[in-house]
Amino acid sequence: MSSNMIDRLRSKKSARSLNDKDKVLRKLSPVEHLQAAHYSLGAIIGCAISCRYRIPEALLTSDDAIFQVMVENAFARAILQHPLFTVGRINADSKKQYWVRLDQIDLNNHIEWRTVSDQETYESILHATLEWQVNEPYTNLETQPGWRVTILRPVESNFIDIVFAWEHTAADGKSGKVFQDSLFNCLNTSDDTVILKNRVFEVPNTELTPPLHHLIKLPVSLHFIVGEFGRDIIASIKAKELPHMATWAPIPTEPSTTSMVATKVAKKALKPVLDACRQHGTTLTGLMHALIAVSMATRLAEIKASAFLCGTPVCLRQFQKPGHPSIDMNKTAINSVAYWPFTFDEELVAKVREQINEAQTKPNMSANLEATVWSCAKAIRDGLSAKLDLGTKNDHIGLAKFVKDWQSFVKDHGKTRSYSWEISNLGVIHGKAEGDKWAIESATFTQTAPTFGSALTFSVISAMGGDLVMTNTWQVGVVEEEFAVGVSSDVEGWLNELGNNGSINFGAVGVAS
Repeated sequence: MSSNMIDRLRSKKSARSLNDKDKVLRKLSPVEHLQAAHYSLGAIIGCAISCRYRIPEALLTSDDAIFQVMVENAFARAILQHPLFTVGRINADSKKQYWVRLDQIDLNNHIEWRTVSDQETYESILHATLEWQVNEPYTNLETQPGWRVTILRPVESNFIDIVFAWEHTAADGKSGKVFQDSLFNCLNTSDDTVILKNRVFEVPNTELTPPLHHLIKLPVSLHFIVGEFGRDIIASIKAKELPHMATWAPIPTEPSTTSMVATKVAKKALKPVLDACRQHGTTLTGLMHALIAVSMATRLAEIKASAFLCGTPVCLRQFQKPGHPSIDMNKTAINSVAYWPFTFDEELVAKVREQINEAQTKPNMSANLEATVWSCAKAIRDGLSAKLDLGTKNDHIGLAKFVKDWQSFVKDHGKTRSYSWEISNLGVIHGKAEGDKWAIESATFTQTAPTFGSALTFSVISAMGGDLVMTNTWQVGVVEEEFAVGVSSDVEGWLNELGNNGSINFGAVGVAS
């Protein structure tokens, strides 16, 4: 991302026209305004999910033009199932932004087809495409919805990779998975309800997805409000003194480029890993957090990091309240996440470092560190479960309604970095059908490394019956590539070793710097 990112973003904004008043659908919700502020500041561009679709045999010999029209027709039908992917956004520099109705969508502005003739470079091209999607600002957001697609097709192959990317203001990470589910169903269903003319289709006049607080109760008590306000003041004063602060990854003075590495847990190792998680009373997300902590404690010297704070986005869709029977949040693109923190405190990190040294000098002592890993993983799972048991009462997301100037809020709270890493785990994407149908063979999820958020951003997804793919993104110039790649490599190796051997040998890991 270039140094004039914010100027580029602003240069692509146009003035609100007089006719827009007739097309205004609603004001952005507080959560949407938060994401819009991050976007306007160049801090977050968005997310991307790539799915590898196996083409039905009956379509392999189709004329290219006919094939593309068929796929794009399915795209149009899938997009129309998600109203927030059909609208524009105006007043980008204002404290009050609005969603506006668009009469039509031109796929010439949204979908790019690329045929790749060099098989040896195909995977690197796919990787570069994913990186580009989470780095490149969107254009004309007043007149075009904030999503785009790159479709890669190797010559003489039976699959295409569909890279769907979207701007975070409209929808969260789960929404991308939901959209790919919609696309999968549309590809496998013939329908002539949507007509494409020169790659343009009309947008029906339908109800826009309501703001989150209309779909989910977000109650906050006076005691919670006062307590959080007090904590916010204390944190702003003593931020640099807190041991878990990620001062080793300073906030850059201007938005930075996102870099990405992708690693995998082989499908043959994945089931044993998941079984081991269940046996230890935890989840894959909990285990990943614990393993990342071990790697970070190994690769960062104590003087740089004596404790760690990590985060997990928590989906709130299960808390939808009655009153909107036409909307199923589990099948709808929307921003519907809360953020749950977990601290690896100084005592715990010191214990991990001590056990790492034991494992490196005495291989038979690796079991002690493995026991600590499982203990941490269970604590994280228990904490997440307790968070979900509480529902949405007294969650920070409920305080969003009190913020009036989101850009100032983001700047004020982004002077120091709190989180060392976060994990967004979308779980399994289904994509299987009986007979000669389209099928999803693999998937990759990634997102912009945030300017003000976690130093490392892990995004996890798997296709049914396929490998688990973990991407890790970081800001160039803020986090060293060798460090970021090393952490990903550690976690990849340990998870595959656990799946293949039933245990982890921590005797050979990186050196602290």
